[in-house]
Amino acid sequence: MSTKHYNAGYLENTADFLKNLKQQSYGGFASLQKGTLIDLGCGIGADAINLAKILGEKVNVVGIDHDQELLDKATESAMGLPNIRFIKKEVWDIPFEDKTVSGVRAERLIQHLSNPEQTFKEIYRVLKAGHPVVVLETVWDSLTFYTKHTSIEQQIRSYLTDNKVNNGWAANNLTSYLKDSSFNEIEVNRFPLTGRSLNDARQYLWIDKIMEEMLTGSYIDQQEYDVFNEALTEADNDSFFLCSLDLLLVSALK
Repeated sequence: MSTKHYNAGYLENTADFLKNLKQQSYGGFASLQKGTLIDLGCGIGADAINLAKILGEKVNVVGIDHDQELLDKATESAMGLPNIRFIKKEVWDIPFEDKTVSGVRAERLIQHLSNPEQTFKEIYRVLKAGHPVVVLETVWDSLTFYTKHTSIEQQIRSYLTDNKVNNGWAANNLTSYLKDSSFNEIEVNRFPLTGRSLNDARQYLWIDKIMEEMLTGSYIDQQEYDVFNEALTEADNDSFFLCSLDLLLVSALK
């Protein structure tokens, strides 16, 4: 399995699962009537495309990502839209002059960065004064499956926050990153997402792959692996399956 906690298929699946929350994140840019909006870590470009359509041709939307395969898919999906383009670049090296950008959005990006402080300084550098940044991030330590095997659930959360994800505590640190980079008017909202079936957990959380990685890496033993999977399957078969994960939506102004 890839060391990344995502691929193109995963991004497509979660786009639908997060649809309502994504729409709320777009609202932070509703007042933009012209200028450039950057979707940082744009992946397959779905959000950049949505924003280009919503904001109209006077706002130029630029998606930035380091993964050429994802950018190729984004470019293909955006065919025909005149106010969007995609750039292959690392997110801590934004290719814009100081104070030239009207807005920056980043979704589930900061968790993958080993140097988030540098990226927030770059965002601050390119933004115009009084303009917004909106960040949507996963609270990995909130992941819960509501089984009696709470110690195994804690092991899963620990694996995700401390081992699997580069910056597993990113959501918890967002306000500090923004404040330390001199942003103002920071606003934080927390949104719970729920899955009602084992298939939801497999599609949107990759729980099967996470458990397999944990077993292979000796983060859990075979008995724990079997017991937990049995509990999830039983809950699903008996129609009382539930899992939940929180996301933070944080906005600020330069």
